[in-house]
Amino acid sequence: MILMASIYNQINSQIVKIAANEDKLPKYRQLSEAILALIDDETLKPGDLLPTEAMLTEKLPYSLGTVQKSLRSLSELGAVKRTRRRGTVVSDHTSQIFDLWQFRFVDENENRVFPIFSRVLTMDRFDGRGPWSRFLTDDSDCLRIVREIDIDHQFKMHATYFLAFSRFGEMLNLKPADLEGVHLSAIVQRMFGVSTVRTKNQIVCTAVPDPVCVQLGLPSAARGLRCDILGYGDDDKPLSFQRTYTPADAPPMEFHELKPG
Repeated sequence: MILMASIYNQINSQIVKIAANEDKLPKYRQLSEAILALIDDETLKPGDLLPTEAMLTEKLPYSLGTVQKSLRSLSELGAVKRTRRRGTVVSDHTSQIFDLWQFRFVDENENRVFPIFSRVLTMDRFDGRGPWSRFLTDDSDCLRIVREIDIDHQFKMHATYFLAFSRFGEMLNLKPADLEGVHLSAIVQRMFGVSTVRTKNQIVCTAVPDPVCVQLGLPSAARGLRCDILGYGDDDKPLSFQRTYTPADAPPMEFHELKPG
């Protein structure tokens, strides 16, 4: 747990970075993004208590209404929990996925980010070849994790996550429930001490494969958005490959490429 004074400094530092890169972002989103960044890099850990609304308003350049809206959006997203007894604490992420720096969906009418939930469909050792094996530059099999991602219970997307089996095959010893509602990169970091330092997105509109159409309840050969998320580890070496399929009529989707430094 970090001290409150340190939290203010850390949040302010993140706000400066975010405002410099995304100056048109609403103020409440700037604050939300700053707190999310601290959660994502584990500066703020599950169970950590955030300052009160009044304290944040006093220390940060935001009004009480902006602070309240920011914390409310974080609560809806599942990143924090708000209770009258304890205040606002960082969530343990057991019910919601935290792939926030890769993609998110925005409700333009209500100006909020949709909460995202995940369910593991299959985990296996996979010997199929494709862009995942070429990117991972490993001649051995891949560890493949297939997930169904529920966006605010309004629509679903399909995601397949690949890792080199020779390095990360031990993850097959985990139960599917251990991988639901969590950031897979965080699992890799915790189990193997390997962090994702940057990501690169490759996006194309294409026909969705029939098995994925069946899983998503789409007509055969429906068009959709395919996104390949390439994850790089230390020394800029390929680490993970994730392929997602999203229905063409999904709400606006925001991508965030993680960059080193």
